[in-house]
Amino acid sequence: MFLDEAKINVKAGNGGNGMVSFFKLKGGKKRQASGGNGGRGGDVVIKAYDSLSTLYIFGKKIHYKAENGKSGGSNNKKGEDGRDLIIKVPAGTIIKNIEGEIIADLDSSGKEIIIAEGGEGGRGNASFVSSKRRFPAFAEKGEETEDLWINLELRLIADVSLVGFPNCGKSTIISRVSAARPKIADYPFTTLAPNLGVVTVNDENFLLADMPGLIEDAHKGEGLGDRFLRHITRSSLLAIVLDGEKILDARKDVTKDFDILREEIRLYNKDLYEKDYIVLINKIDLIGDNGKLNKIKKVLEKKSGKSVFLISAITGIGINELVWSIHSKIKEHKGKIYGREDADYPEDKRVRIYKLSDKQKEKSKIEILKRNDDYIIKNKELEKMVAMTDLENEEALDYLIERIKKTGVADVLKKRGVSEGSTVIIGKLEFLFKE
Repeated sequence: MFLDEAKINVKAGNGGNGMVSFFKLKGGKKRQASGGNGGRGGDVVIKAYDSLSTLYIFGKKIHYKAENGKSGGSNNKKGEDGRDLIIKVPAGTIIKNIEGEIIADLDSSGKEIIIAEGGEGGRGNASFVSSKRRFPAFAEKGEETEDLWINLELRLIADVSLVGFPNCGKSTIISRVSAARPKIADYPFTTLAPNLGVVTVNDENFLLADMPGLIEDAHKGEGLGDRFLRHITRSSLLAIVLDGEKILDARKDVTKDFDILREEIRLYNKDLYEKDYIVLINKIDLIGDNGKLNKIKKVLEKKSGKSVFLISAITGIGINELVWSIHSKIKEHKGKIYGREDADYPEDKRVRIYKLSDKQKEKSKIEILKRNDDYIIKNKELEKMVAMTDLENEEALDYLIERIKKTGVADVLKKRGVSEGSTVIIGKLEFLFKE
């Protein structure tokens, strides 16, 4: 079953807790902190594969969670890191946040993104030994991660897309030139999902896509509409397929069909409208008047300035010439992109959502909100410190207060006019402000 949109919930693994542990030295009089650090939580990674062609699986499963890190052990043993979760999607999948902004475009096989980073493991008490604190009896909790909702949107990656009104013979064309076997019948909207076929020419392949039929106002979502128009945005070449059977009806005009299709594409996407294209008149085996057929061909060539092919997908007339011409145009297009020495070739690498600089800005940003007589501090780094602290452990709480002082947040509070004795809240921590 073809599915090209999905909404899923992802959550990276939580960090493992640090351990509080001591071992006694020889003689039994001295002890030493030996609690190990917790392991890091697993990342959630989304990776593109050529072998997949639909988001169907995400209609069945919505929630995805990576493995948590394990807690630290005694004798300075570090807890195991949680395993990453790899979510497989078809190449051509666009990932958007809940607001609809594009996070990543996995437009080739092997591309991947860390969509949610695992939580840090908490430090064991051995990590807090210092000249001031020789026997720390506290450890950090592992960082807890938040879940997030993301939207997946598939845009098929085909070299050439067949575009036309319903019942113009697109499915028959793809079945004639490739091994694809789409549903074919003599009524509109037989094709309810894009079909892909691999066409082989001289041991070289190109990918051909048969799009569901468009109707007027498709760009507004009429019929199957803009839901499928997006699938042709990645194609190198468009093939506009016209129904030659209409030439037999004096009340119909295939050149107007051409104008409508071009206008629908223009209204949907300007870049798509400017893509290279060819024009096909299909079902010419039904037309006995070659003079009329050639006249329409010349009109369309003048209108479009493009090649117009007369074909019959049923009998095979004109198919070989069409396939060779498409193959030549696709090679030419790829040569323009990849033929230059300075061309940027696609790379297989993992991409994080935020650049380091963006993440650093997010950490350093401090927002102070007033709620009645209380002041709430919003800051990612401070909130993380509090969340990873055992607030019921007095020694851990003292250490946290020391760390908060070092951040200079007191100066920020002073500048904002917060008076001494006011209640300040950071996450689950509440304290009275003292200068």
